[in-house]
Amino acid sequence: MKKILLVDDQPTLVALMSEFLSSEGYDVTTHTDGLTALQQMIDLRPDLVITDLSMPGMDGRALLTAMRENAYLHETPVLVLSGRPEHEIMEACEGRAVLMRKPASPDDVLETVRRLTREAKPQTRPRAGAGALPGPMSHLGAAVQTHAAHAA
Repeated sequence: MKKILLVDDQPTLVALMSEFLSSEGYDVTTHTDGLTALQQMIDLRPDLVITDLSMPGMDGRALLTAMRENAYLHETPVLVLSGRPEHEIMEACEGRAVLMRKPASPDDVLETVRRLTREAKPQTRPRAGAGALPGPMSHLGAAVQTHAAHAA
């Protein structure tokens, strides 16, 4: 079963999308902010991350940056669902994600999710010396701690 991590600060949208994707056979984990989602990602190893850009705390742009800088997460496909103007979404994603505007039809979302999870590479640990994360102070941990320090 493919794992999806859904990150959005709108609880109603999260509940509806989670129920919809679960009914289509996906294992969906949800978070309402980027920081808690990022903290769980290494253990979860999602096949796809679906995120909004506008969220309190760590927004979607910071989440994308932290993922791309992490040896475990840099190849995880991301679908950005946002109601922001298209030029803002494109600028924020810089080619690092597939973009969809809110509101998006369930059929369009499902088609994109199916395509991205089919194309997803198997999640494996990096080889030693090939960008592996050293010890408990991983790049992810550093990104999370840096963001938490700035947010405080």
